[in-house]
Amino acid sequence: MKGLFLRIVASIALLLWAIDMVFPWQQIMRSESNHYMDIQKNKTLVVGTVNNPVSYFIDGNGQSGLEYELSKAFADYLGVELEMKPLENSAALFDALSKNEINIAAANLLYQPQKADNFQLGPSYYSASWQLVYRKGQTRPNSLNQLKGSLVIASGSELDNILQEKQASNPKLTWSVSKKENQEELLLQVADGKIAYTIANSVDVSAIQQVKPEIAVAFDVTDESTVHWYLPNSSYNELQAALLDFMNGAIENGLIARIEEKYFNHFTKFDYADMRSYTNAIENILPKYTALFEKYKGNLDWRLLAAIAYQESHWDKDATSPTGVRGMMMLTKATAERMKIIDRTDPEQSIKAGSEYLHWLISQVPDSIPQEDRIWYALVGYNMGLGHLLDVRRLTKNLGGNPDNWSDVKNNLPLLAEKRYYSNLKYGYARGYEAFQYVENIRRYMNSIINYHRVQENQNNENQLPEQVDPLEKE
Repeated sequence: MKGLFLRIVASIALLLWAIDMVFPWQQIMRSESNHYMDIQKNKTLVVGTVNNPVSYFIDGNGQSGLEYELSKAFADYLGVELEMKPLENSAALFDALSKNEINIAAANLLYQPQKADNFQLGPSYYSASWQLVYRKGQTRPNSLNQLKGSLVIASGSELDNILQEKQASNPKLTWSVSKKENQEELLLQVADGKIAYTIANSVDVSAIQQVKPEIAVAFDVTDESTVHWYLPNSSYNELQAALLDFMNGAIENGLIARIEEKYFNHFTKFDYADMRSYTNAIENILPKYTALFEKYKGNLDWRLLAAIAYQESHWDKDATSPTGVRGMMMLTKATAERMKIIDRTDPEQSIKAGSEYLHWLISQVPDSIPQEDRIWYALVGYNMGLGHLLDVRRLTKNLGGNPDNWSDVKNNLPLLAEKRYYSNLKYGYARGYEAFQYVENIRRYMNSIINYHRVQENQNNENQLPEQVDPLEKE
C-alpha cells in the first residue's frame, strides 16, 4: 500500500509540473529578457533621452543635463557603464522602449496613464505641468475656447488624449500633432511667430524662456503632475526594484536636490525685459569679448566668466559705480592693485584680474565643499566678502543645515540682513538677499549663453527651420 501511495503522489506531482510548464506565464517568463540581468551581463545601462536645455545636451565640457547626471549616478549604483541614446522625441523613446532598444526612457516625462499600462514606471523625482504658450505681444488666451490660430503639439505624449477629453467642453478646439518637430522645436516656432500656440512641459518652457524670452505662458492646461523614468514592460521587476532603491537613496542623500538646483531652480525668476536685453547683448556685444573670456578662463567655464561680467557691468568696459568700482568686472581699486593691473577700464586687464581674483577666492573655499559648488561660494565672497561667507556658513550650521550644501547656504543668505541673526554674527549686517540674487542671475545668464549657442548651432545644422510645420499629422 505504501508503494502504491508513493506512486500516486509522484504521478500527481508530475502532472502538476507538466501543467506548470505549459501555463502561459511560465512560457512568458522563459521567452522574455530579464533587463536587470542583461544590464549586468553587458556591463552597460542604455538610457534613451531627448536633447533639450534641461534633460540632456552636449557642450564643450561633454555630456550634461539633469537626466544625464541622474542616469550616470544610477549606472554607478549598478556598477556598469552608461550609454546615453538621444532620440528625436518622446514617441521615438517609447517605440525604442517597446522594442527593448533602451533600458530606460528619461526625458522629463510626465506621468501618462496610458503609458503606465504598457511600461513599468520608475518613482517620481519632481513635478511639472502642461502649459499653453504663445508669443509675447499677441493676445493672451485665457482658455482653450479663445485660441485664434494654429495649435501644434509634439507626438508621443498624452497631450492628444488630454485635448480630446477637453474637446467635449470646448467644441471649437482644434489642433495638429507634428511627428517631425519635438517639443523644443515647436517652442522655437512659437517664439519666431511661425505657429500661434503649442503646449509644453512647464520645466521646458522655463528653460527656453532663458533663450527666447518672447515665449509667454497663457495658462496651465493641466494640474501639476509627477515626472518619471519609464522601463520596458516585463514580468521581472529587478530593474524597477533597483531603481526604486536608488531613487530613495538619491532623495535622502540630497543628490536629486543638488541636480535640480544645478539645472533649473534658478529659472524661477524670469524677467522679460532683462532677458530680452540680455539675449540682444549675447548677439551683439559678447562676440567682441569672447576671445578674452576664453583666454583668461583658467579652470572656469568661459561662459561662466562671461556671465559674471554681464552681471557686474552688462559687458560695459567703462562701467562705474558710485562706490568707485569700475570696468568690465567692476573691480575695486584695492583688488586691481592686488591683481597687479593698471587700467580697470581696459577689458583685457579687467577680465584677467577678475578671473585671477575668482580663482583665489575658490582656493579659500573649504575642501569639504563639493568641487562643482565651490564657485558659488566664491561668488558670494566676490559679491560681499569672505567674512560674510564665513558668517552664513556658521549660521547655516547653527540652524541645523549643512554648511557644505549650497542649497542650504544660499537659502540662508537673506537672513544676514535680519537683526535677530546678524547681531550674533562676527561680521554683522550684510545684504545677503542681493548676494542670493547675484548668484542666481549669474547661473541664469550662463545657462542662457550655453543654450543660445546650442539653439543657434542646431538651427544652422538644419540650415533654417521650415516656414510652417510640414507635415502635420493628426494621430
